[in-house]
Amino acid sequence: MAKIEEKMLPIYVELNRPGITTEEVEDVYARWAKDYDKDMADLNYFVSSNNAYVVEKALKHKNDALILDAACGTGLVGVELTKRGFHNLHGLDRSTAMLEQAKQKGIYKKMMCSSLGPNRLGIPDDTYDAVVMSGAVGSGHVDGSCLEEFIRIVKPGGYVVMDTTLKFFHRVSYQGKSWDEIIDNHIMAGRWVTVTRRLVEQSFNSLDGIQYAFRVK
Repeated sequence: MAKIEEKMLPIYVELNRPGITTEEVEDVYARWAKDYDKDMADLNYFVSSNNAYVVEKALKHKNDALILDAACGTGLVGVELTKRGFHNLHGLDRSTAMLEQAKQKGIYKKMMCSSLGPNRLGIPDDTYDAVVMSGAVGSGHVDGSCLEEFIRIVKPGGYVVMDTTLKFFHRVSYQGKSWDEIIDNHIMAGRWVTVTRRLVEQSFNSLDGIQYAFRVK
């Protein structure tokens, strides 16, 4: 595969500064929301379609499946799921500005403004057929504390589909455990089993990532 040159938009560089705080991240997204979709296209954002494909394969075209798009941002994953015939979508994000952009797309039946992990979400146990999360792991963003909640709100036999960018997920930990350590703890505890765990070259802005899919027990 030919190497794609990494692009460095100023606001993207600001967002991915090591050590950036949650409050600083929220400020960046508030300023970026209106231009986010255009800039993601410029940054070769492929993971939204990759994750939608994995959800489609896992659910075997069960188009009435109830799916939560976690850290949905402006709804790019939701758009890809809609293209594949899924119409029962909920969106969750902590940025009101990003949710406002997603709302304009008209693809989510329900939208929620909330942070992910370690807080308990206002969602009953065993609600969703699948949870999908794209591009949310990093400093000031999401860490492994959200994974237990994903397992709780997904029905037994349902799926959690996610991706991470290698450059960013190495920076995050929760209670001294890395992202992958927390994933593996849930596997060893019998809470979910691995369906997909693969390297994806140049998944975002020339950067390699890992795509995950787990089936909840």
